[in-house]
Amino acid sequence: MTRRALVPALVLCVLCALAALPVLAAPALPEPRLPENRHVLSQKAQELREVGDLVPYQPAHAVLNALFTADENSPRGVYGPISAYVRTRACPTAWLIEKGELTRIKELAARKNIPPYEFSLTLEEDCPGQVTHAVFVTAPGSTPEAWLKWRSQFHGSKAAGHYSAALAGLKKAEAAGLVLTGELRFLSVNGQLVTRNLEDVLREEGRLAPVFDLENGAPAGR
Repeated sequence: MTRRALVPALVLCVLCALAALPVLAAPALPEPRLPENRHVLSQKAQELREVGDLVPYQPAHAVLNALFTADENSPRGVYGPISAYVRTRACPTAWLIEKGELTRIKELAARKNIPPYEFSLTLEEDCPGQVTHAVFVTAPGSTPEAWLKWRSQFHGSKAAGHYSAALAGLKKAEAAGLVLTGELRFLSVNGQLVTRNLEDVLREEGRLAPVFDLENGAPAGR
């Protein structure tokens, strides 16, 4: 066989050999995975957001670092910071704010030389079958006097006498370097308001101990 005739024959042999090889399947692509810290919102949590007109919000460090009480009328302890409360939750959490409240604080933030103002934020805890909303009211940069002044709007001249014990304790906490700028105002579970004293709820839960005893006027544990 001549050299010119040999080339087509070799090409034919190679093609036959390739045809005899098993067909290799393309490697399967791995299934997409959610990030480990990604939480899929439950249907109940989504419903409560819609009913409450709530949207996600990232609080400032001053809010997360705020110390707080859990009894509007006769607080017995100072707790916190709020970020410590968040860490005690057993299920995924998210910060939310009412759309109207968000608009209000944006307008206030644009003004100059205004005193500390209160605003509310909601911490959502999304557990299987149970969604808890903890509503915090905060006024970063506030003082015990501002705490009393705000309550005077509703109790008038009776506020000083009604809150005198709590105010004395708050001033002692301030002297110890612990300035109260927050309050756990409401708790709700699946949209139903918790009517029990919230400080009792915290103490029975036992996850977050007070940092200051307002009744004794000293750091907790002394």
